[in-house]
Amino acid sequence: MTKQFEVGASYQAKNYRDSGYNFPKGEYHLKIIQEGFPEKPVNDEEQLVIAEEQWLDGLEGTDQYKTDLEGNWYYFEFPLNDEGVEYMWIPESVVFDVFE
Repeated sequence: MTKQFEVGASYQAKNYRDSGYNFPKGEYHLKIIQEGFPEKPVNDEEQLVIAEEQWLDGLEGTDQYKTDLEGNWYYFEFPLNDEGVEYMWIPESVVFDVFE
């Protein structure tokens, strides 16, 4: 069964051992769900560059690249963290692995 995520809801990230991703602890607020890689930034163009490098770099030419590029992307507001990340676009495959 596929997990359902709702805009406006808050989610907790699993720890690194359970998800394979290192997300700061705290509540993440889902702001937007968009079909396909977001072409227009919500706050600034830099967020798209970061999302593309973070999640798609190194996947070119693979089935996962196409799946992530064309699948849903989720825009989360992050909890306070030391890395200074406030918001981030995350592909559906990562969201399903990371959030409870």
